[in-house]
Amino acid sequence: MKESDTVQMNDMLKGGIGPSQFYASMANQAGGYEKIGFRRKDVYNQIGKQRRLKHCDGKNALHYLRGLASDDPMMFYRHTVDGEGRLQHLFWCDGISQMDYQVYGDVLAFDATYGRNKYHCPLVVFSGVNNHNNNVIFAGAIVANEKEETYVWVLEQFLEAMLGKSPVSVITDGDLAMKNAIKRVFPNAYHRLCAWHLIRNAKSNIGVPEFVGQFRKYMLRDYDLGEFRRKWTEMVDTFGLHENKWAAELYAKRKMWAAAHIRGNFFAGFRTTSRCEGLHSEIGKFLHSRYNLSDFLLHFHRCLNYMRYKEVEADFASNYGDPVLQTRFQSMESCAGKLFTREIFFIFREFLARSAEMVVKASNQTYTCFIYTVCKYQESKREWNVSFYPDDDVFKCSCKKMESFGLPCEHIMALLVFLDVAELPNTLVAARWTKNAKEAICSTNKNLPKYWDSHKSSRYSALMFRYMRLSKLVSESGDDFNSHMEQAAADIHKMETKRGLHDDGGATNSEKEADSVYCL
Repeated sequence: MKESDTVQMNDMLKGGIGPSQFYASMANQAGGYEKIGFRRKDVYNQIGKQRRLKHCDGKNALHYLRGLASDDPMMFYRHTVDGEGRLQHLFWCDGISQMDYQVYGDVLAFDATYGRNKYHCPLVVFSGVNNHNNNVIFAGAIVANEKEETYVWVLEQFLEAMLGKSPVSVITDGDLAMKNAIKRVFPNAYHRLCAWHLIRNAKSNIGVPEFVGQFRKYMLRDYDLGEFRRKWTEMVDTFGLHENKWAAELYAKRKMWAAAHIRGNFFAGFRTTSRCEGLHSEIGKFLHSRYNLSDFLLHFHRCLNYMRYKEVEADFASNYGDPVLQTRFQSMESCAGKLFTREIFFIFREFLARSAEMVVKASNQTYTCFIYTVCKYQESKREWNVSFYPDDDVFKCSCKKMESFGLPCEHIMALLVFLDVAELPNTLVAARWTKNAKEAICSTNKNLPKYWDSHKSSRYSALMFRYMRLSKLVSESGDDFNSHMEQAAADIHKMETKRGLHDDGGATNSEKEADSVYCL
């Protein structure tokens, strides 16, 4: 292979294109396999030669991370070695992930997956959910085993990287080593078990379809504590599970999985680690079991960059254009459309639409608040109490969906309609779901990682798109052109003064030149 062929091959490998696809591409360029000048076996030999030159994979992986740190001062990575000096555990997260955690780190999910590198070491991915209700990666780790002490070390590195900020809630698949490590490192975090794994365990331990169906309903439905206890007792009696050890242990851990006990704790809509499974599937498009550590890290960050690009796209979709209003409560719906990202707005609109089925049937005044009783129209068996504190403009519902998910439930929305409130009160708007979720971090941190603020990039794109259309229309007329040029100069001066970009109080030289040259 020529040197130029090797360079082209390496570029394609970095882009996730395999040796066979590279060889087929070379044949297409040359006009046939016989005209390439080398065989497919030569491609694999060249790859093997390059890997042998990089005789120490662990050192090269650390060298790659040091290279990232030279461009990203916030880059964080730690590692341990075994008794023979070989790389044992590796943890890393870049500056963008750390800033994302400061905004979206209230809920943390982590799970181990396998087969993503040639050593078959478990890959642990720390993830959460962003303001578009999409996965966001906070950090990654490759570990030699899944012992409790290993997870403790990983979580301690995570806590150090995130400047000591612990998550509010954690969701895992129930692995005992993970559970004990979480209790030791995040003692104040609410640990929830994955519903999907619990249902799978119910199938394997009980094996009765009727039990599994009832268990799923009792786990996820919004019962009060007394009703949940009664229904569980009835289910145990029905299926004769009084002596079943698994059922007894499961009930003892009910505060980690039953919605009746969990409600009121914030989980941002997480009920299962299916998000983790979906994330591992997405990562699998970029990673393969044949990758060594340095190749693995390269393609892992390629996956990160792709996910961040998708976030910019989602920000643009949320910022450009207004959603079509579909409910009777258009003032409230329009207000939510301006505040929330597009995906969160769609979820909110479902609650708003369901509020039309609710009625406020009674009210009671106390010293500090008004308590309203809300029920479904002509279905008074199930009631919810919504408390309104007028001094603080605070609304609280007995279903606690606002506390659990961060969006007002249909019961609160029904009360707002009843009180003839036109717009959402600020107390019912969780900043993490809004279009401006990153504003607070941006205003207090001047040395942010490059390209972190995807919201800023999407605003720039949205403005450029609008102004391109405006420029095309305005340039058709000299009068329109002159008036808009004057207006643009005034707007530029106003914004530069606001941003402190010039101190003389007058127009910049570039503005004056533009006025003199372009006015017709």
